[in-house]
Amino acid sequence: MRLEYVTEERLPSGAVRYRFRRGKVKVTLKGEPGSREFLEHYSTLRDGVPVPKSRAITGSVEWLVGLYLKDLEQRVATGLASPLTLKGHRHHLGKLVSEYGSKDAAMPRSAVIKLHDKLMATPGAADNLLKAISALYKWGIQREHVDCDNPTRDVKRNRKQTGGFEPWTADDIATFLAFHKPGTMARRALILAMSTTARRGDLCRLGRQNEFTRDGRVWLRWKQDKAPHGTVEMPMPTGLIDELHASSNMTYILNGYGAPFTVAGLGNKFREWAEAAGLKGRSLHGVRKGLSAILTSGGASSGEIDVLLGHEMGSSETRIYIRSAERALLAEQVVDRLDKIIPGTAK
Repeated sequence: MRLEYVTEERLPSGAVRYRFRRGKVKVTLKGEPGSREFLEHYSTLRDGVPVPKSRAITGSVEWLVGLYLKDLEQRVATGLASPLTLKGHRHHLGKLVSEYGSKDAAMPRSAVIKLHDKLMATPGAADNLLKAISALYKWGIQREHVDCDNPTRDVKRNRKQTGGFEPWTADDIATFLAFHKPGTMARRALILAMSTTARRGDLCRLGRQNEFTRDGRVWLRWKQDKAPHGTVEMPMPTGLIDELHASSNMTYILNGYGAPFTVAGLGNKFREWAEAAGLKGRSLHGVRKGLSAILTSGGASSGEIDVLLGHEMGSSETRIYIRSAERALLAEQVVDRLDKIIPGTAK
């Protein structure tokens, strides 16, 4: 197992212990590696929240949630699920247990709707709860822990469909690079994001340890923090190599204290860098989204975009980028045709 903040230490006696080290917290983990006691202790330390001892009644909602979270913890430990997913589901399913913990796990849809409506003041949290419950019952039904339909089926979500993060344009990128000069951490962060299109969680960890050489060319290799949790391998563009040449740090992007960013910290800092360059409302994810559109407009295939974004080949998300770029190109073409029909006034 490879767990964040955990190191293996061999004692003079020959015994092995596993230590959790994060900031000032230095604790020896309890239990055997991979055991429930071990993973619960690790999760408690990592998330900073207590894990209550459960005396759940077999067949109850609390019992089902306990089984699901135990399985999810094991999948996180083996790299099959994201720690962020575990943290989010533990938080949201805790609300479900607080409301219906002792009730029969064969929960009716009306109970889900009631709880969803109760959180109407925070629509995002209500929908995330719905998502967690859906995952819980999908898992439980597949393993025959419950004999009922998924109670979240056909429950309408609150969240409105939006365009999401504002995609960066080629002009935005040029503006940012003109403002943040060579050698700045802001410039390095953007070039690294463009060169890898890695998500924030992966960008925070990328460094010299991820480099390797293949046929005389320097490549990067990393395991994705989020789904599909695959291993990504990409050659390093010359611009990125040049940008990193003057740095001797192991991790590429560091905060003002000389330490790697947290996921949230990098997102917030990147917005500050963008606003300083006059690009208000621009995010790090928008770089990933915008670059896909820019390359697609330039003729990049869906397969190339899948590889660039670390998607599974033929992903539906990539097809959205392709369709968006195609619509923009067709819009330009049809307006060019209109210009030939509509008489202009300019001389």
